[in-house]
Amino acid sequence: MRRLHNTVKNFDWGSTDAIPAILGTVPDGTPCAELWLGAHPLSPSHLVSEQPHSGAFASGYRHIGSASSTSSTDTRTTTSAPTGPNLIEYLAGDPEGLLGRDGVDVFGPRLPFLLKVLSAQKSLSIQVHPNPEQAAIGFAREEADGPDLDAPHRNYKDPSAKPELIYALTEFHALTDFRPRRAVRATFERFLSLPLTPEALDFLGEVLASLRSLGEARANSRTVELILGDPRAPRFVDELSAHELGELPDGHASRAGSAVDPMETLRELVSDFPGDPGVLVALMLNRTHLEPGEALAIQPGVLHAYLGGTGIEIMASSDNVLRGGLTHKHVDIPELGRVAKFTAAAAHRVDPDRDGVFRGPTEEFALQVLRCPRLKKIDRRGPSIVLCTSGTITLTSVGSSVTLTRGQSVFIAANEPGITADGHGDLFVATTGLERP
Repeated sequence: MRRLHNTVKNFDWGSTDAIPAILGTVPDGTPCAELWLGAHPLSPSHLVSEQPHSGAFASGYRHIGSASSTSSTDTRTTTSAPTGPNLIEYLAGDPEGLLGRDGVDVFGPRLPFLLKVLSAQKSLSIQVHPNPEQAAIGFAREEADGPDLDAPHRNYKDPSAKPELIYALTEFHALTDFRPRRAVRATFERFLSLPLTPEALDFLGEVLASLRSLGEARANSRTVELILGDPRAPRFVDELSAHELGELPDGHASRAGSAVDPMETLRELVSDFPGDPGVLVALMLNRTHLEPGEALAIQPGVLHAYLGGTGIEIMASSDNVLRGGLTHKHVDIPELGRVAKFTAAAAHRVDPDRDGVFRGPTEEFALQVLRCPRLKKIDRRGPSIVLCTSGTITLTSVGSSVTLTRGQSVFIAANEPGITADGHGDLFVATTGLERP
């Protein structure tokens, strides 16, 4: 078991207090959006060296980026201290022992998952992630074209898919999958009652016409393409923000698939993203509210956005994102259209098994949640990263033990003997989703 130093990403959509509370530090007003734990090349975790540490590294983290950062590759480090090798370098020294032979056979000599704490004060961009084939083709194409990995118009940063799962630590709000077409049409038809300009009415008429296209998937695809690509869309969003529509009861057709009246979602988003056509795409998606302890799985091809809240996120170790609004970053409409699934579907909620393990739509990861474990066996299917978010918990293996307090984490190799957890607090175990032999 090796202690880890991890990276805090300071993106401007992050909250200022939730991640510092987990790390046991005093908030200073800086947005802390994500804490990364893993072996992703952009911000790999480091093993703790034998040298003593002070400051932020004593709590096992460092800051990357800034409040105004708009790039996930911004590497302004605000804290430095001596550390051991990063996790990528460490794993390269003994792939089969540290990752397990089965893991190397399936995923290659790499850690296949990335664990995060995510805390959003406002919405992340509407986005979609590719499946394995799309990622491999897209990455090869962009590598041949020559843009740098951190180029703003780059879509594919690696050849891997990025399915993910979010576990709510607080009330968590998300948009995911398309609502039934009838509900989307009923939502846009509500705008017909507003005193809109002729240009806005013409645009709305085209949106409603596209929603009547033959076939649900084609209707959604054409509508998203129209919304994101038509220069009238930002002006239409601005006009909508100047008017107020009353809330309708739960049984109204326009509310199907949404935990709140879609007009509430509209009001929330236009305040943070005025004139952004992604506001209209958001109205087409299911709005889901997770209570603490509930989880949501996001498969490749699913259009989604996280609106607010704090959660534990686990995903395949990839940074491939295609955006569809609510962002100042690059939006590639044709590529989004090729990757996204446009059929209507309910949000994919996930329940744990009897050992507290949540499984996503892939073998690359699983997440075990242990609350106040009493000599509880950690469920591992290969290498693992363990994070304590509250309290004090001791991990014990044959001949060794390590005690974790809030914000502290360890890497556990695949060849480590069985480990039990004991203490009062919350523990999250990221591991692969491979079945036991």
